[in-house]
Amino acid sequence: MKRFFFILSLLSAVISTKAAEITGTLPVVYITTQNNAAIDSKEVYVTGTMRIDPLSTGYDALDNTTAQFKGRGNWTWNGFDKKPYRIKLDSKQKVLGMPSNKHWCLMAHADDNLGFLRNKAGFIISEHLGMRWTPRTVPVELVINGKYQGLYFLTEHVRVGSKRVNVTEQEDQATDSVSGGWLVEIDNYWEEGNIEFYEGNGQRIWITPKVPEILSDAQRTYLEQQMSGLNNALYGASASTLFGMLNLEEAAKYYLVQEIMEDCESYHGSCYLYKERDRNGQQAQWFFGPVWDFGNAYMRRQETWIYNNPTFAQYWIGQLATWPEFQQAVKEQWWIFYHTQKDSVRTAIMEFANTIESAAQQDAEVWRGTQNYCDNSNYTDVRDRFFRRIDWRIGWLYSQWGEGIRPVTWDIENTQEEPSRERKILRDGQLYIERDGRIYTVQGSLVH
Repeated sequence: MKRFFFILSLLSAVISTKAAEITGTLPVVYITTQNNAAIDSKEVYVTGTMRIDPLSTGYDALDNTTAQFKGRGNWTWNGFDKKPYRIKLDSKQKVLGMPSNKHWCLMAHADDNLGFLRNKAGFIISEHLGMRWTPRTVPVELVINGKYQGLYFLTEHVRVGSKRVNVTEQEDQATDSVSGGWLVEIDNYWEEGNIEFYEGNGQRIWITPKVPEILSDAQRTYLEQQMSGLNNALYGASASTLFGMLNLEEAAKYYLVQEIMEDCESYHGSCYLYKERDRNGQQAQWFFGPVWDFGNAYMRRQETWIYNNPTFAQYWIGQLATWPEFQQAVKEQWWIFYHTQKDSVRTAIMEFANTIESAAQQDAEVWRGTQNYCDNSNYTDVRDRFFRRIDWRIGWLYSQWGEGIRPVTWDIENTQEEPSRERKILRDGQLYIERDGRIYTVQGSLVH
């Protein structure tokens, strides 16, 4: 009997080992650290090498490259055994078809119980809406010091650069506060060096400077003036002042992505803004973006706007949404999405889901039973749940916005239809659309 149980335990071990192995369906990232040191800190880099075997995926291989590795994230670092990582290559490298750079992320998405589709879906919608830059991401299987880690996502780190956030880079602690562009984050974690102020409704906001990261007195004064000026404009200036400071079209696109994804944390943390340097006395606009973290998408499943009774404080967006000019811009972007993009977005997400299915099932074998584990092993079920959620959300938005408002200058390729002549009308605080001499609500209903 003892021998029977011994053989049974050996078979179980073999089955378990066999279950958690490379599927061969995705590129494989191999990380080897010096002396097999653990990557267990967000502050201290560990030196090692990285190589990528593309297998039969069509990507170029990456030969052994010296690199440094450390942890990243907040809740995703502390709340899960499956950890996300930062990578800093010794030299710029083109990686898996993405433009050359030193700085990369290995995203674990351990908090995603909808088939690892939340973040990629948000990125796909952002790309389809034509946001100025959306981080690229490629699914991979990861091996660290010879141990298989499951499914990961090699992703462009949000940084200033010609192929990323394309503004003039500004040095840390520069004495000239307008010598370059800016990248900042509306943050939900206090970090030393943050800028703190109060929104017009009394909510405290933390702004974390990203580029530059360490500010001189002149840089800090400039950024404080910019943020307080934008806040004041949101709560009481003219439209020309507000949208002179804030790019209206990109703000509308960014918001539409968040509403489609029903992201209840969208303006609470990992919410980026950037601007180019001011030139010739002319102030450059702030742009919302890029999109980044959709870990809380579809968590609430409530038929209301993301800024209504939010799970997390949603800074600025509730006030921004009261501006008729913003409402108009959002409904124009919704028209474009609804008529020309929603089907291709769905197709792209489905193709991505099919690509990662095998690796997602293997990932479950690696991490099942670990801290805050999200089970994606029944992949057909979790994938279908994701699509039910996004279809439900698009349906609810349609009930609010109808087909949206066709932009006056919009022209669908190969159509013979002439764009309607439209203009905004504000009456008694309500926005209407005049089209060819008739008045419509923003939802498209004829008034007279």
